[in-house]
Amino acid sequence: MSHHDSNKPNTVSIILWAATGVLAVGMLFARAVFSEYLWLTILVGVLLVVSLGALVYHNRKSLRGRSAAFGLNTVMTTLLVVSIIGVLNFLVSRYPAKIDMTKNKVHTLSDQTSKLVKDLKKPVKAVYFSKINQREQVRPLLENLKGMNPKFEVEYVDPDKEPARARQVGIKKYGTLQLTVGTKENKIEDANEEKVTNALIKLLKDKSLTICAITDHGEKKFSSNEADGYDVARKMLGNQSYEVKDLSLMQEQKIPDSCEAIALMGPQKSLFEPEVGAVREYLADGGHAIIAMDINVKGGHETSPELIKLLAEWHVRPTQALIVDPLSRMLGVDAAVPIVATYSKDSPVTKDFQMSCYFPFARPLEIIPDPPAGMNVKWIAQTTPKSWAETDFKELASGKVQYSAGRDKQGPVNIAVTVDGKLKDSKATRNTRMVVFGTSNFATNNYSRFGGNMDFFLNAASWVMQDENLISIRAKEDGPGKIELSQKQGQFIFILTVILIPLIVAVAGIVIWVYRKRL
Repeated sequence: MSHHDSNKPNTVSIILWAATGVLAVGMLFARAVFSEYLWLTILVGVLLVVSLGALVYHNRKSLRGRSAAFGLNTVMTTLLVVSIIGVLNFLVSRYPAKIDMTKNKVHTLSDQTSKLVKDLKKPVKAVYFSKINQREQVRPLLENLKGMNPKFEVEYVDPDKEPARARQVGIKKYGTLQLTVGTKENKIEDANEEKVTNALIKLLKDKSLTICAITDHGEKKFSSNEADGYDVARKMLGNQSYEVKDLSLMQEQKIPDSCEAIALMGPQKSLFEPEVGAVREYLADGGHAIIAMDINVKGGHETSPELIKLLAEWHVRPTQALIVDPLSRMLGVDAAVPIVATYSKDSPVTKDFQMSCYFPFARPLEIIPDPPAGMNVKWIAQTTPKSWAETDFKELASGKVQYSAGRDKQGPVNIAVTVDGKLKDSKATRNTRMVVFGTSNFATNNYSRFGGNMDFFLNAASWVMQDENLISIRAKEDGPGKIELSQKQGQFIFILTVILIPLIVAVAGIVIWVYRKRL
């Protein structure tokens, strides 16, 4: 056999090299796509080792030469680098760490989701019905939830491979997530964190809690989708398994036992004495309430003076003034929309709250000192020190407002207050819980989307109904991301990526080639 023929790779070598390459790619594919089948990755890995061993054995004579030694050194170095990368990949997979670069942190689980899953008392089974190539859309979310609590179990099912199982549970669309808690289940299409969290809340609750919204006095309507309506708030409450029902005290004459809490959001007319009596009796007997008292910006009389007197019995006094904050102008809103940036760390409603809120046309709330033993009245939100309570409504009407020492009250002023306890000599079997706001406008369809307004309102509702496990910061939606570059920045990026980096790579390649040529 000639020297030329001896250098030709034989058929066996070609087959072994091809098999080794295919098995190496196959092992990476098995680990990435079929991660739940660990045995498959191990099997392909064993076959890869066997193929490498056969390749080395078959070429044992060729490996004795000098060039072969250089080649073997290259192969060993490559294997060492691949091994290091494999170990790093295992460590990252075993101990994952993420940096969420999105503006609203949409890839970080919200406080609400984390708290809900960590506090699971019942097992939750999540079965995701999808094709294999669809799983990665939801896998990171499900694996995050699974890692928080072993009670959250995850299974992936391909409806094409298990059609009988998919039909049995009523799966009609690829990408459907089935959540099961005990005998209750919920199916989610196009699952995301918000949908999964809302479904879990409903599945984990034994019953829906009802908020009775008092009507007939110009209050904000939970059924209205107008700018000053509360339809968005109603839907968000529904996501937490709270049901909102209208309540006419003129017809009912009392607060029904089915009401877990009442809502009086900005009444514009006086309540009749029997209606006030019904609210007074309900609160005295350990009732729960969310009350928002709007200011009459025209000045003069109170729109609901009887409610002012009722709140005074619980040591809360809404004052006849409008909160003005000059800092609001810096954010492009009117000074009559004060910024709420200071929250009580002693209240479950706001202890973890960090977002600013915007309370349009709000009035201050004073806490009447010396409440009876057993009654806790605390502020939970205040305006900025630059704000003040304007008492001159004629000045407000002129549009030229300025702080007047001795007449106006300098901020910060209370804009939300909680009451927890009982009246003196009360025979109630439970504490009254009440959150009083200085305006009802902050949670309307128009303003609820600003800052933390909706989270604040929902937290207040959860606390009032003794449902503290839902007090949190909720999942956010991702807004359109946009990067704006100046002309110089654009030119720099163009020169760097199109000219400099390719040029450096080309020069490095030429230098290495010349160096190796001289060896």
